[in-house]
Amino acid sequence: MTRSVLVSERMEPSIRSLASDYPDLTFRTVPMDGPIQDHYLEAEILWMSALSDEIFDEILAKNRSLQWVQLTAAGFDWILRDGLTARLENGLRATRSGHSFDTPIAEFVLASMFYHARKFPELVHAQRARQWTRPEADEIGGSTVAIVGTGSIGQEVAWRAKAMGSTVLGVNRTGTPAQGFDRVVPQSELKTLLPVTDYLVIAAPLTHETRHMIGTAEFDAMKNTAVLINVGRGEIVETRSLQDALRSGAISAAVVDVFEEEPLPSEHELWDVPNLFVTPHTSFRASGNLRRLETEFRLNLERYLKGETLAGEMKAPQLGY
Repeated sequence: MTRSVLVSERMEPSIRSLASDYPDLTFRTVPMDGPIQDHYLEAEILWMSALSDEIFDEILAKNRSLQWVQLTAAGFDWILRDGLTARLENGLRATRSGHSFDTPIAEFVLASMFYHARKFPELVHAQRARQWTRPEADEIGGSTVAIVGTGSIGQEVAWRAKAMGSTVLGVNRTGTPAQGFDRVVPQSELKTLLPVTDYLVIAAPLTHETRHMIGTAEFDAMKNTAVLINVGRGEIVETRSLQDALRSGAISAAVVDVFEEEPLPSEHELWDVPNLFVTPHTSFRASGNLRRLETEFRLNLERYLKGETLAGEMKAPQLGY
């Protein structure tokens, strides 16, 4: 029987070149939703982008040939469920695209910093009001940037911020040093950094340890001129605490790209919170994504076919990464 690879429809443009380079494999598209097809339950590999929970759960439950799932995502939290955990315990391998979105997300973070430092919200308002307003900008050089999460995204943000002349502090589980950071502290010491932080960047995965790690106590410890930028996961920041901090002036502003509920409902209070820039989980979207995702998949496919260690493999399912 030919070895079969399921490819999410978002990655369909890659199928022709993959089929040409790997003639011994059969590549088939799996739509985002719809009825289950027999060949879904025979595939050995799933290259998974957007896919309905129902299809994924049925593949996990019924496809005993499935050996490896590669996600077109930087984190595993959105697919973690009992069915996947059970399959992982029985040898299924799960990997993520650990570097495909680093560049666009890091550029989004720097753009968010400039957006506030250069007073673009005030300038846009002035233009619409036809007012010749000239606010004094802040300088990113000399600022302190604290990044929660020192993985590949955090490191991409770190070197860019350092290039702008910022002091860059990091937070991870154990305080392990990371490239591009002036100092890294364990998560338990996060609050010691907040009083000196100008830009607090959330770039951590969602786990039981990071869920709601930023709340009222953390906002109270921050400068009232500080800016929060969340490109991690919505549940890392307590939504109500963020709203209260912005309304009370405990912090100056926030750029939030991720939310506990997505899409964010049109009636949600966050749309109207002052000094909050809401973006629709778009920090990762960029013209080079498909190329980078295919490159990461190809590298891992080569490793898989040779029986080698896969890049980006889930290390600790109990922690969610």
